[in-house]
Amino acid sequence: MPKKRKKILFIILIFCVVLLLGKLLSNPLNSIFHKIFSPVEKYFWNKGQKTETFFFYLFQAKNIYNENKFLKEQNTILARKNIDFSDLAKENEALRQAFGLGEKENFNLLPAQIISKQATRDVILIDKGGKDGLVEGMPVITSSGILIGNIKKVNTNFSEASLITLKDLSFDIVIQVASTTDTLVALAKGNGNFELSFDYAEKANLIPEKSLVFTSALGGNFPKGLLVGEIEKAQANPAEVFQTGKIKSYFKDYLRGDVFVIK
Repeated sequence: MPKKRKKILFIILIFCVVLLLGKLLSNPLNSIFHKIFSPVEKYFWNKGQKTETFFFYLFQAKNIYNENKFLKEQNTILARKNIDFSDLAKENEALRQAFGLGEKENFNLLPAQIISKQATRDVILIDKGGKDGLVEGMPVITSSGILIGNIKKVNTNFSEASLITLKDLSFDIVIQVASTTDTLVALAKGNGNFELSFDYAEKANLIPEKSLVFTSALGGNFPKGLLVGEIEKAQANPAEVFQTGKIKSYFKDYLRGDVFVIK
């Protein structure tokens, strides 16, 4: 047996004898022994505690993993419920607004969902059709009365609706001149790609930006008073008789929710 190993065994033996004597001797002497060897006892105790903690977490790892997985699943479920409640609240608010608008303007409104938008044209597909009483030309609006477009083609269960920005679509408008009570009549024109312009506005004064734009009853395409958007830019070319410019349409922010068809 190597000398080093013998030395270690001898030290362990002496330590055990000392501990045994400490237990057998009187209390005062036992207390002395405890004070002398307490650092050694503490060292072995701490090592034992760390080993016990290590094995506890080792054997509990699977349970901890399953518990964390369960909590994450519950958080996901709660998050989905919050989204559902939020969507339901928005839908109810939209229906309340539409109901108030219908009563105020005496509109017969049919709620519909946007299914898709054509990639190359300003045309949307909605989930209501001939079986729901739709016909071509019916206006499509938001719950707050913002003009979106009108029904272009009707099928049994769905319909195509032209957006007001559809290229070559035109309709009469009234411009409420900002900071005044003045109004101007003009013609709105769709340019495609969600862009809308106006023409044939009188040149008396340049129309300020942010002047609100509403539908007019002159052309008969849409009911009067529906909100279209606001003036983004106006220009009065000396060589032209009328003012022209661009309109910032408001409907784009509502193409992910419910729409309403005026029947």
